[in-house]
Amino acid sequence: MTTLGKRKSSLTRQRYDKSNRRYVVFVGSLLIHFIAMAMPSAMLGIVYVDVIREFEADASLVALMQSLFRGIVFGGGCGFVFAVFLSYVNARRAFQGHSSINKFLSSITIGAGVGLFVTPYMTEYFLREFGWRGTFMIAAGIFFHLNLIGIAVKLNLPPLDKTESKDFKWNDQFAVFKKRGFSIYIFDVFLFGMFGFAESWFLPDFIVSNNYTKEDAALLLTVSGVFNVGGRILAVPLSSFFSRPKILYHWSYICLALAISHALYPYFLQSHPVLMITSGLYGTCFGLLISQGAPIVLQSLPMDLFPIGTAIEMTSYGVSTAVGGYIGGLIRDVTGGYEGVFYTASVSSIICSFASLLLIIVDNIYKRRDRKHVHNNNSISIISHL
Repeated sequence: MTTLGKRKSSLTRQRYDKSNRRYVVFVGSLLIHFIAMAMPSAMLGIVYVDVIREFEADASLVALMQSLFRGIVFGGGCGFVFAVFLSYVNARRAFQGHSSINKFLSSITIGAGVGLFVTPYMTEYFLREFGWRGTFMIAAGIFFHLNLIGIAVKLNLPPLDKTESKDFKWNDQFAVFKKRGFSIYIFDVFLFGMFGFAESWFLPDFIVSNNYTKEDAALLLTVSGVFNVGGRILAVPLSSFFSRPKILYHWSYICLALAISHALYPYFLQSHPVLMITSGLYGTCFGLLISQGAPIVLQSLPMDLFPIGTAIEMTSYGVSTAVGGYIGGLIRDVTGGYEGVFYTASVSSIICSFASLLLIIVDNIYKRRDRKHVHNNNSISIISHL
């Protein structure tokens, strides 16, 4: 019966692979990332300026509104996190066994990249026509479409493999932390979630408070968004390169470039052309890092632990994001400016770079130890044979 069940499951999967239904799942995942991942962050970054002005509130309190939103989404378990989480799991399930699965997992994040450079101008228009209250109501209507997209994705998923074991064991779930690469990745994600969104949160107010207009701020965010998409698109053809030998190894220099981009904003504040270049650098690094999340989890963990690994990644990201915005706003309130926020973000990115370098060193140490152990065992085997 078991053999018959496996054969039937295999035939059903073959029929699914020959159809184009997996691409419906892919397009649905793109739209989910556009709506759930990008729109809220970019939209709140623009609305942030109006809310501070209208309520004469401290930056830390208004920033807390943004950080709590992202924290609740990814760390608290509201509807958005399930949509984003399932987009990765469903895409992995739809393209399981495909030779380019990493490329598809990276590609679905392009939806968020497009949202990051489209949303600022959308928000500017909504604020001008409807005010910040009307903008939130329109956003709520757009977010409702996640339900319709979810239905379309559900109807086009491949059949479940009934031969797989459904037993749930907590010990198996915590096994993810025994993997060095995954542990380093979660550490990097925590820091990235805490300070990596400094530009999305604070750049508009930082620019406006230094004799620039909101249109200038929206332009910088849009430039960042365009290059963000470029970084995500670039990650797709380069996925085979980044996968050798480990994707996290490449974060050692990508995070260093991200650190430079954070620091350039306050250092060259009076030079608008440099700010444009900085936005391009920041967007490219951001896009590369974000697009590699799911492939890193897939590379670091066995296939059956991919869902729990993705869930832990999002939870860590959400928890750090929940406090990151408040810390950034508090730094602004205490120091009277945003310079300290961007320099703190730069230092956190440098720490992520060193963490990836540490992984390279530790992995090489273990490789040498394993080779030495194998060599000793072979020597003992030959001696015993003689």
